[in-house]
Amino acid sequence: MSLNFLNPIYLLGLLGLSLPVAIHLLTRRQQTRLRFSAVYLLSQAQKKSIRRSRPNRLLLLLLRCLALAFLCLALAHPLFSMADQSDLLPDQPTATVFILDDSYSMGAKSKDDSLYKNALNILDSFLEKMPGTHKVSLVMASDPPRVLAGWTGDTSDLRKQLRSSRPGFQTTNVGGAFELAMDLLGNGPEGNKRIFLLTDLDENGWREEAFPSMENQRVLVRVLDFSERQSVRNQAAIESVVVSQEFLTHSRMVRIRYTVKNLSPTRPLNSANASLWVNGNKQSEETLSLKPGELLTKEFTFPHLGKDRLSGFIKLSDDGLLTDNKRLFSYQPDQRLKVLLVDGDPRGVSHQNEIFYIERAMNPFSRAVSDIEPHISTLAELTSQDLLRFSAIVLCNVRQIPFGYEQELERFVSQGGALMITLGDQVDPRAYNEKLGGLLPVSLKTINQVNRNEDPFRVRAQASRHPALKVFSGKMLEELEHVRIQTFFSLEPKPGRTFVVPMQMTHGEPLLVESDFGKGKVLLYTTSIDRDWNNFPIQPMFLPWVQRWIKYTAQSLDAITRKDLHVMESIELGDNKDDWWVESPTGKTYRLRTINNRLPRFEETQTPGVYSLYSAPANEKTDSQETVDEERTLYDKRPLSAIPAGGFTVNIDTRESTTEKIGESKVRDILRGVSVDITHQPDLIESASLDAGFPLVTPLLLMVALALCAEGWMVRKE
Repeated sequence: MSLNFLNPIYLLGLLGLSLPVAIHLLTRRQQTRLRFSAVYLLSQAQKKSIRRSRPNRLLLLLLRCLALAFLCLALAHPLFSMADQSDLLPDQPTATVFILDDSYSMGAKSKDDSLYKNALNILDSFLEKMPGTHKVSLVMASDPPRVLAGWTGDTSDLRKQLRSSRPGFQTTNVGGAFELAMDLLGNGPEGNKRIFLLTDLDENGWREEAFPSMENQRVLVRVLDFSERQSVRNQAAIESVVVSQEFLTHSRMVRIRYTVKNLSPTRPLNSANASLWVNGNKQSEETLSLKPGELLTKEFTFPHLGKDRLSGFIKLSDDGLLTDNKRLFSYQPDQRLKVLLVDGDPRGVSHQNEIFYIERAMNPFSRAVSDIEPHISTLAELTSQDLLRFSAIVLCNVRQIPFGYEQELERFVSQGGALMITLGDQVDPRAYNEKLGGLLPVSLKTINQVNRNEDPFRVRAQASRHPALKVFSGKMLEELEHVRIQTFFSLEPKPGRTFVVPMQMTHGEPLLVESDFGKGKVLLYTTSIDRDWNNFPIQPMFLPWVQRWIKYTAQSLDAITRKDLHVMESIELGDNKDDWWVESPTGKTYRLRTINNRLPRFEETQTPGVYSLYSAPANEKTDSQETVDEERTLYDKRPLSAIPAGGFTVNIDTRESTTEKIGESKVRDILRGVSVDITHQPDLIESASLDAGFPLVTPLLLMVALALCAEGWMVRKE
């Protein structure tokens, strides 16, 4: 147990105690002389009065001296600590790791600026007055945590670096930051070891499994909580934004579906404003009302007939944290999938061709409307096609593939392409089982055909969670009941092969089989895609059914151009014979190349925004290059020959938006094994109060007030 006085003002207080005593002694001698020069009777009366009041005057003098002493001591900012006194001496060598929470929740508004700015001011004061025997290092706690500065005794450069810093857009990882701090202390200078955490105590950042073991560690931990400095509460956050387009109508309606969450579990949110901004202009707005903790999904719609890419965001009205009130999106209306249709049964009349109905389903109106672009090929022309130009290949009633061509198909699918096989009367089951045995997880057995007087086979109409089928419900499912199938192929599973059956007939036989092969997908449709074996092509559901399956197998339902990443998430761009070029929202341009058959991966996603994607020949160069690593090169601008290839968006992870704070008991439980002190008013702490202890300023000021009240009561009584 010790008292630590952190200011020389307390010496002036001790001097102030001696002055009233000296004045009192001089005054007493003067009173004695006057007593002998007065009249005897008056002298006797005065003696009696002095004798009665002497104890009161001494007590008043004592109270005044105590009030003055307590005031001087309070101005010295003393601390009471249970630690060993040797740990508190300024000449003792000390190693201190500061952990600064720079997650986006620290950007919340305070009375004078933001929580992060308040934390910087306190940290700057600590560093400015750090004794010369102390060594410090700094760890930033946003995910992933990082060491900003190693051990140093000269903090001038670090203070200059901190003044220009801003909170990032990541979530908090306090556990990872503590792990870095313990590594620094383990390899740092000798002396007293301490960790100071400056944070807002957001519950999201305290995942217990991320913390290192703190048992038997001689470390003092002090937590400075800035959450009580927040002046306006965080009310709502935009959880997600999804963009889609109704290309099956001439209106070309764009739908922006967004989800908003009321972050308060107890308070309703009334009259919150949500606005849609597209290409820099406000498109629409509406007023929302949310119940406590409600997750509300709403939708903006507007027609768009152009082909240019749309970029925009949904924005909420301002609250205590602006970062989560805005969510960006990007959409390419004319992003078309090129599909190769191989007609295995061409006829002289177009509507009798095998691919007639599926081609119309892919492109119902014109190229300007549909986002699927079919290309027709006969079996004889197949070997001359460049498969890299297509996202999907559909073999329609093809008798058998050319000799050795199965290797080309396997390479195409393994790299992420889609292969859909539809059967018919031209198919040779034996050739399929032999040549496509690597791609197909099942073997073709026999043709099943109903007799003329028998009931046809029917499709089992039921709701499905499959990504390609989950949109079909109600009347659309009822339409499946009208599908009549007269002929289909029965199948036999291959040992050790995995597949799913997303659609089947009422008697249990598969209608559609789906399997993965490398990075691509393979679909096997057990009947014909025209009207020879069934009447499905003339049903209203056929068109959207074809569209959904082509997009799904070509992986465009989650394509790069519509992918929404979180900050610090990486993205694999896929195989490309040319180089990928990525332009970030900050203006930086990266070239990514495929090295040693390793697909290029983009990881520089620290900033929310729309990232533009381009493709350019491998030998193209531009000025001011800076090699980041073997696969990435940083440029000032992209080459003129770069062709737009889409884009993707990066947004914040809204887990950091939570208003829930972790309690003191939970903090002490996570950090069990070490001494922990938690301060909720860090603005009252001076840099000299780095050592853990209880401040005595408030109790001393109360003692001053008590002494003055007692003195006033005694004067009034006398």
